Amino acid sequence: MNRIRMGLVGAVALGTAAFALPAGGAQAVSGGSPQSSTTAPARSADAQATCWSNVIRVDGGVMKYKECDKGSLRKVTGSVNDTKNNNKCVRGKIRFVPSGPTHIHKDCGGNVKKFNTRWQEARDAKVTLA
Repeated sequence: MNRIRMGLVGAVALGTAAFALPAGGAQAVSGGSPQSSTTAPARSADAQATCWSNVIRVDGGVMKYKECDKGSLRKVTGSVNDTKNNNKCVRGKIRFVPSGPTHIHKDCGGNVKKFNTRWQEARDAKVTLA
């Protein structure tokens, strides 16, 4: 009886060892071409940034945005929405200071307008809605 148990334990151990791969090794697939093992995804540039969200409301409009800071770079993403749909547009304005560009995004009703300023060289971003 002990010999049978030892034989089964040895076969199970052999079976699992046969399927184990070293970390970082390649694995063949049925097509015969090797594939690299799964690795952690690459970190994006945004991963090192500090971000915060905010909402600005005015009569007839709302602007939801996220501002990110990465040293001397700033980025603002979000949306502008005319909530009254009365043909009076709302305008979101993002001014990068001290000497960066100014972005204006407007919505005159209908679908919400999304925006992304991309990274800009600036110390701050002044965000307003009118």
